[in-house]
Amino acid sequence: MSTTARWIDAGAQVLIGATAIVAACIALTGAGLGRRGEEPQGRFRVAMEAYEAQQWPQAYAQLSAAADAGDPAAARVATMMARQGPLLFGQRFDVSPERLQRWDQAMRGNLPAAGAAVTSRGTDARTAGSQPGVQVAGAR
Repeated sequence: MSTTARWIDAGAQVLIGATAIVAACIALTGAGLGRRGEEPQGRFRVAMEAYEAQQWPQAYAQLSAAADAGDPAAARVATMMARQGPLLFGQRFDVSPERLQRWDQAMRGNLPAAGAAVTSRGTDARTAGSQPGVQVAGAR
């Protein structure tokens, strides 16, 4: 076996060992138990994972749901995505002015009671927490 092959084999063994250690740590801490995204912090975490993976529609859907539930951090990011969508993300995220106003209130920490109906450009009524419509720029 050549030196290069031995180095590759040793590297693979190290990676396998590291993966096993990480899996054991996850199992011991209980991470991954339950359904992710059910609680506001979990929903925000799932949204930011989608955001970091550049899965913009999924991230926006999770962020807007968390923003509707009153999460200030989610409201801040969802508002930025809605306002800067075409420029930063190459797509337009559909949101009503009323919903943006509610998110602004959430960012300030004075969101009214949840459960109010939200609308998307006045064309459909959704309840708080439902996924928003997403339109891709240039799509017809």
